[in-house]
Amino acid sequence: MKLLILFFGILGWHYISAAPYISISDDLDNGLLPVEAVKNAHKNKELSQEVVQQLVDNNVDVIKAVQTVANEWSSCEDTYAAVRKGVQIAPNRADEVVAAIATMRGCSCNAQSFWARSRLENRLRPRIQRALVEISSSCSCASAGIEAAIEIVPDKAEDMIDAVLRAKNRADTTADSIGQIGKLPEKKYWGENEVITKDTILVRNVNTCKGDHNEQDEFDPATSWVNINDTNGGDALNYNKVLGQHKLLCEEEKKEDTQKEQKEEKEDNKLIISQYIEGQGNNQALELFNGTDEAIDLLTNNYQVEVYFHGYDFPGEIIQLKGLIEPQSTYIIADANAAADILSAANQKVNGLIFKGADAVVLKSGINSKPCQCAVSTVAAAINKVDGKADEKEISETKKDFIQRIEQHYQNTNAQTTVVDSIGRILVNDEENESKEPLDHPIVVDKTLRRFDNTCAGDRIEMDEFVSDKQWTTFPVDNVEDAGNFSKQDCFATRKDLLITEYVEGSENNASIELFNGTARPVNFDEEKYILEIYNDDDANPEQEIYLTGQVDANGVFVISNNAAVEELKQKSNQLASGLSLENTRAVVLKKVVLPAYQSCYADIANWLTKSPKLGITYTLSPILDPGGGPQTDDDPRDGDDGGELASPN
Repeated sequence: MKLLILFFGILGWHYISAAPYISISDDLDNGLLPVEAVKNAHKNKELSQEVVQQLVDNNVDVIKAVQTVANEWSSCEDTYAAVRKGVQIAPNRADEVVAAIATMRGCSCNAQSFWARSRLENRLRPRIQRALVEISSSCSCASAGIEAAIEIVPDKAEDMIDAVLRAKNRADTTADSIGQIGKLPEKKYWGENEVITKDTILVRNVNTCKGDHNEQDEFDPATSWVNINDTNGGDALNYNKVLGQHKLLCEEEKKEDTQKEQKEEKEDNKLIISQYIEGQGNNQALELFNGTDEAIDLLTNNYQVEVYFHGYDFPGEIIQLKGLIEPQSTYIIADANAAADILSAANQKVNGLIFKGADAVVLKSGINSKPCQCAVSTVAAAINKVDGKADEKEISETKKDFIQRIEQHYQNTNAQTTVVDSIGRILVNDEENESKEPLDHPIVVDKTLRRFDNTCAGDRIEMDEFVSDKQWTTFPVDNVEDAGNFSKQDCFATRKDLLITEYVEGSENNASIELFNGTARPVNFDEEKYILEIYNDDDANPEQEIYLTGQVDANGVFVISNNAAVEELKQKSNQLASGLSLENTRAVVLKKVVLPAYQSCYADIANWLTKSPKLGITYTLSPILDPGGGPQTDDDPRDGDDGGELASPN
């Protein structure tokens, strides 16, 4: 009897002491990390998409919210719903959302789930050859993300595909790191006493000249970092407290190593994280320091910052760094919404640079030469989602247009290229146009166009309708007074590239196109191949291709003009092109050769597109087993023999 009383007494104590679940907001207010609050919400059977909304409402970055929810719920339907909600909340960050999903490991959103969901939605026997995609487990989360996001922002599909390719082809060499990936620290932050990664600013010890190359080992910030309030650091530390200034006091080591070891050491020590700001709200920043005697081109060397959210071993954010770091100089990455004093020192401003104590940060570089496993299935998912229904007999005009855009974007040439910017419209006419009347018009007639100075990203969809007054101001036909000048406002956009900033149709031979370099680094056109394509009439192929030569400085302007233009225009030009004419031009497209890291992915897409039927884009992999009860492994899901082509709704 006493034992029963004791048992029920303990049970009652646990029942009383266990706090009832109220909401995510309550859990976060009580100090739980988002990953812990999401686990509670999952146990209490909350809907995945509603949890994404609640996290964002409680100041959790939308990328972290979507990835955390998708990782916890893990089913294909919930991944789809979480991505869809995230893109609804932040449509301008759709590419980041799908990239965060593409990096996830152990994804439960596999081919079986896709196939079962399609049967449930469409009431079809599994003869799904044309309009549905079955996807291997290595890429199914990326494709689910694309499918969900394209419903909300179909005009950003190319950006989303590129983001997935980058996520699948990350840099392969760790230059430095903070934290330990795959582990959630007990105190919800790294370190002890004052040297911790929570609500603080850390600066690197003045004698730390080599980065932490192992992001999986135990991390103690006190070994190479000090709190900014440390009063024992001397003049060098006090100097390093200022964001954007850093000094090292490294003693020259004895030269007893072989030349090979010296070279490897030099490569390892190229770049370190020199300051870490985990401030309140959006006041987040990283300072990098180049301690070598050579300038480092971050894009050419493929430097990336990976942010790993609270204990995950896959990154939530992958930030492609773009810029040039001079010898013994710094480079600052800051959240786009940080305070003015941080932004004034920043070299690159990005969305979602949010550190919360337990997150890990890894600086990587180099080229990963492994082929992209999910390039084709991701593009197939995007294309096949356009119509939305698997039983459509006729492919829609929307889908035709989208297929043409994808083909244009990843055209199969010897040098794989991608669209950077465009003006005008191409490829809107087709063979079925019975009227034979042009469906598009010249970019402009007897006018000059100049880009708004707050334009941060190019128009990568060269087939969409062109409305000049959305981003352009109109001037008289031969107005070339401003050629070679462009005062571009500061942009918070992660993507920075070359922009077409002036279009001078010109009378007679006074045609001219101006480009602006927003990459924050010099661009050598002889090393990085950029191509200007001029489309006239209604032809699907460019009338003229101009391969750019020379160099344009960071934040500089590059002018291409007809070699027979008036002397005033020729003097302002950086490159003269024979026969450049913009009269009756329908579109001008700026393309570049893709980075080597992504070559295999673009090549896979291009080769697949050329082999696929024009009106029947498909990429079908047979699922192993239908988790809904059939077919079994010996029942081909494509034959439709069991019960006819249509499954009974009962």
